[in-house]
Amino acid sequence: MWFFLASEILFFGGLFTAYTVMRRLNPDMFALASFKLNAVMGGINTAVLLTSSFTMAMAVWAAQMHNQRLLRLFLGLTILFGSAFLVIKGFEWSEEYKHHLVPGSSFGYDEHGELHVNDKSGHHIDTQQLKGLQLAFVFYFTITGLHALHMVVGLVVLGVQWWFTLRYPRFGVEDYTPIEVSGLYWHFVDVVWIFVFPILYLLRT
Repeated sequence: MWFFLASEILFFGGLFTAYTVMRRLNPDMFALASFKLNAVMGGINTAVLLTSSFTMAMAVWAAQMHNQRLLRLFLGLTILFGSAFLVIKGFEWSEEYKHHLVPGSSFGYDEHGELHVNDKSGHHIDTQQLKGLQLAFVFYFTITGLHALHMVVGLVVLGVQWWFTLRYPRFGVEDYTPIEVSGLYWHFVDVVWIFVFPILYLLRT
């Protein structure tokens, strides 16, 4: 598990490094991309994910205490908060789609083919600036999409373990290693988001 987490750290570290390099080359448009993201929804999702990290820690504790009832409860709460994170993220992505901020041939253009992206002052940006802004959103959707994919994997694993606590009376309490391993993975995903949130949402200058 530690080898896997190390490889994941290198993977996301590479993404963050590439983002940092490209941001230095396109500072104004990357700052504009952060300005156009919904920091409130991002902050709410951060709180939701931190809460899920707490409930996951409590699930591990319940397993170590050989209390399957509490284990089932905290696994269920972790799944609930993790699912809420994805739902909120889905609403956020849909808003970005409505504002023509999904990378592609129609990025920045409305249904009439008119450029529909303004800078912080409300003025239309030019096509060259649009390329830099689109690059910023390529990184945004790549990073948040991969993070969401890791969330889905974690939720599937936790869902299976929660179902096992219903089917097998001693699952997770006689040998709590599977719960601990899942906890490590879940905390890793949470830590990744702790880096994602300020880098993508809060660096607006």
